[in-house]
Amino acid sequence: MPARLKFSYWSDPLCIWALVAQQKLDRVLADLGARVRVDYRIVPVFGSVPWRFAQGPWAKDGVDGRVLTTRKIAEQAGRMDVSGECWRRAMPASSWAPAAAIKAVFASDDGHREDVGPTYQCALRERFFVGESNISLRSVQLEVAEELGLAREAIERRLDDGSALAAVCEDHAEKERLGLQGSPTYVFDGGRAMLYGNFDYGILRSTVEELVRGTGPGGSAC
Repeated sequence: MPARLKFSYWSDPLCIWALVAQQKLDRVLADLGARVRVDYRIVPVFGSVPWRFAQGPWAKDGVDGRVLTTRKIAEQAGRMDVSGECWRRAMPASSWAPAAAIKAVFASDDGHREDVGPTYQCALRERFFVGESNISLRSVQLEVAEELGLAREAIERRLDDGSALAAVCEDHAEKERLGLQGSPTYVFDGGRAMLYGNFDYGILRSTVEELVRGTGPGGSAC
């Protein structure tokens, strides 16, 4: 079996850019999935949503501005199903809560299958932006899990004992060590190469292809 290129993908559950960029990652995995393995990590950008509106970067434009910005970003990416009203109708207090649920799924027995954790993460983000549900609520987190056929007991246990939150904190510490700017970010080769933000699909595809080529005999991923 040829070596599989491992790279990490960092995103925040409440990041609209991560929602619209998902199709780029999906395309890469559809074409090169047999040669790559993704380590999904959390960039907890939205620690306090109320603070962002009261004193932070969203204070000037308020909720109306965030709704319009979210809708514009989504429409530019062809996501006409995103109205942006999620920020008005179902505003979460923090992205750390859904991030902990995501970590709980990845750590569960179900999450040991490569497709389960990423599928749950995408479904939770879609539930916020499209379904306009508050994904900080445990009831919503577990509802999404059950819709995917996941066992809620394992998820609840990790949410209750703090281990899921600890995993989010570990990602936050690694994010600080790597100096990541935000969500979404791809990290290759231990941090020697990074792609951050809204870049063209061709850039991601060519980067992964070149690094995959380097994992073959006589090659180098450096």
